[in-house]
Amino acid sequence: MSQRDNGTRALRVVIFASMLSKVADWQLGIVVPLAILAQTDSVAAALVAFALRSVAYIASPILGSIIDRFDKRTVFVLAQIQQALCLALLTMVLSNRLAVALLLLLSGFGGVVVSITGQFVLIPKLIDKSQRDVAVAKLASAIEFSKVIGLLLGGLVFSVKGPATASWFIAALYLAAGLAALLLPGIPQDGPRSRLREDLGIGFRWVVRPAILWLVVTMATANLAVGDLETVLVTTFGDDGIEAVVISIVLAAGLLVGAFGSRLGPHMFPSRPVEWRILAFQLMSFASLCVIAIPHPAVKVAGYTLISFALGASNVASITYRQETVPIELAGRVNAVIRMFITGAIPLSGFIYAWASRLDDAWFWAPALVLAAVSAAVWAAHTYRSGRPEAVLAEPKGEVS
Repeated sequence: MSQRDNGTRALRVVIFASMLSKVADWQLGIVVPLAILAQTDSVAAALVAFALRSVAYIASPILGSIIDRFDKRTVFVLAQIQQALCLALLTMVLSNRLAVALLLLLSGFGGVVVSITGQFVLIPKLIDKSQRDVAVAKLASAIEFSKVIGLLLGGLVFSVKGPATASWFIAALYLAAGLAALLLPGIPQDGPRSRLREDLGIGFRWVVRPAILWLVVTMATANLAVGDLETVLVTTFGDDGIEAVVISIVLAAGLLVGAFGSRLGPHMFPSRPVEWRILAFQLMSFASLCVIAIPHPAVKVAGYTLISFALGASNVASITYRQETVPIELAGRVNAVIRMFITGAIPLSGFIYAWASRLDDAWFWAPALVLAAVSAAVWAAHTYRSGRPEAVLAEPKGEVS
């Protein structure tokens, strides 16, 4: 079997395992907030509790060091199984809010490892560079489709069987993802192991490089604005008395469009530098968020559909940007630190929306709109001040350890 065929087979396994895991993630995203909302009748409580799952991104640099130190397949498999165990335990203690919050937090560590390994380590390791942008688009679009499936299944099972059965189903999906990942080839560590302190130093030194720092600042700010958007819509629609199945169908339709955005991302503005494409998708996201802020359910659905498309395309562009900028052998450590800031902003987004829940109508969305505008402005400044955006990608790679 040729190297290209091996890469194609490995990509299919990564996509399949990632899809199972992401279906579980998005079932979790609708089942747990609605379960907490039913118990507390508080939008803020539901947002804060679920936001704890993303707090694990604070530990990303340490997790990235672990990823780079061990066989990547083993790490990917064990992270899926860890989430399955957390969800199985969560099912048994659904009535205990403190235990649920703790298990969500713990499951987040596995989620961080899966996300970093799948998108930023396995793809560069297994796929030839000439095919990498297409592979990223395929994986990203598959993940977006999985979000749709997860929302629909989550809303259906929650409505028909209740939160306990839905949680068991989520645990089973994480376990299935781990078993599927066993079909991947082994990917041992490259080179000698360095100490944890050295690993952290490498990651943080890369983050302060201009080519990465600008991206970190703008994407972290964007995630403060929209990082927890789906959970916000789930809880606000639920607070308005809309049935779980209806909520899941509405959000799934938007995410389906997001999947097409991911798949079409590499083919939109192909002659433009990747920085320019990121900016275009950010501006589209800001305009869509303005539409979501209009206090009418149908308009909010339209705005969510548009922002899903923009975020799907933007995600592919930003991942490609990082894969082209960061050496493969440092991918785990560097991307872990990057994601500590970028994805670590998601739980803060939940806290911001929880605070804003005291505001009425369109004012509820004001903080998010300000943050989205700042994010676009920051990246616009970087893109246009650089003069030649493509020169950013030509920056010397520096140290490799």
